[in-house]
Amino acid sequence: MPIPAQPWLDADVRRGERDRCTSGAVPETAPLLGPEDQELLRRWLRADNPRRSRASLLKDAGRDGIERAESLCERLLREGWIVRRERLAGGSWQWQWITWRDLDRLKRLLGVGSARQREEERSGLLEQFRSWLAHWAEATAGPAPDPDLLDEMRAALQQLGEERALKLETLRTRLELLEALAQWCAAGRRELRRDFALWARGSTKAMGAGDWRWLASAFDLERLGIASFAPVLWLAGEVSLHWGERRLDAGALHCVGVPMRDARRIERLSCPGGGLRGYWLIENRASFERQAEALPAGELALWVPGRPSAEWLESVAHLLRLAPAPAAISADADPAGVDIACTVAAIWRQQGLSWSPRRMGVAEWQATSQRWPLNAHDLALLQRLLQDVGLHPELRALCEAMRSEGRKAEQESWL
Repeated sequence: MPIPAQPWLDADVRRGERDRCTSGAVPETAPLLGPEDQELLRRWLRADNPRRSRASLLKDAGRDGIERAESLCERLLREGWIVRRERLAGGSWQWQWITWRDLDRLKRLLGVGSARQREEERSGLLEQFRSWLAHWAEATAGPAPDPDLLDEMRAALQQLGEERALKLETLRTRLELLEALAQWCAAGRRELRRDFALWARGSTKAMGAGDWRWLASAFDLERLGIASFAPVLWLAGEVSLHWGERRLDAGALHCVGVPMRDARRIERLSCPGGGLRGYWLIENRASFERQAEALPAGELALWVPGRPSAEWLESVAHLLRLAPAPAAISADADPAGVDIACTVAAIWRQQGLSWSPRRMGVAEWQATSQRWPLNAHDLALLQRLLQDVGLHPELRALCEAMRSEGRKAEQESWL
């Protein structure tokens, strides 16, 4: 619909500079705009500034929205919503900034709240999620779906609370993603990113790159059962994996990744020169790759991907049933590393096989130059570990030393 022409009111500011607006009154109804123009106008209004520069308006529009911003500005001028400062340059008038003629009315017509209203809504959303998280934590008390998840959820919530410039729509979406992630873990789901997007947002394509970057910065998604691709079991050593008449000779490569669903279909595991004598499970990926280059004969090394998933544990348990042998476990000399070692060791205990820590004791911890302080989560985890009467003596000694000196270390510095 064409916009009716109205006489201009031009006020000279100085030579070659003017303020332009229409002679009519400020409209009583909101401008009739398409969805994209309306969303852009809402973004302009949320700044709460009575005057906006051309540069700031174009920045809000984005690289691909410059023409849209120019057109919208022209429409707002002709309909009587703005006064536009213009400067004569090269024989034509170029606008420099706009002043809203009735900012409060336009915001009210478009449903854009004031800064105070948005802050109140923001605080309400955060408090509502804090309450939900407290109830969820209480409901999942006892064996948690993941030992670190609650701490990570609280840290993510704190980070969202500190990002005061975050748009309300973005904040609401991210809080919904946190809730969906907690429920995903409680349900024991372990699938791909597209499956989580469908679970959380109702469509496999409903989560943008920004959503995924934020989630990945706050959580170990692979550990929580949200994989970009099919999860893989990494191993190294002079062993052959057999599927019927087919086999994979792992010793031909430095290390090899086997999709876990295929690892659980292995029918036989063979090792030349007297069979498999032991497993070496290494938490740090760089350490795993270094040790894979010079493994002793008869030893199979496995990379432990942080806190191992249920699928990883099932895959390793399957290998152990095919080829029973004792295990050596190497993890970081920190409370989480001890906890991971105990989690992995449970596979061997369940099958009546022996295991022991390797190069993750007090000697390595004392020799390293790392002096990383323990945090509150570390101290709470140490207390829980030391209450376990079945804790391996070497790991107990390490835990007591960490608690005594208040520090931890990463195995990559010595392994």
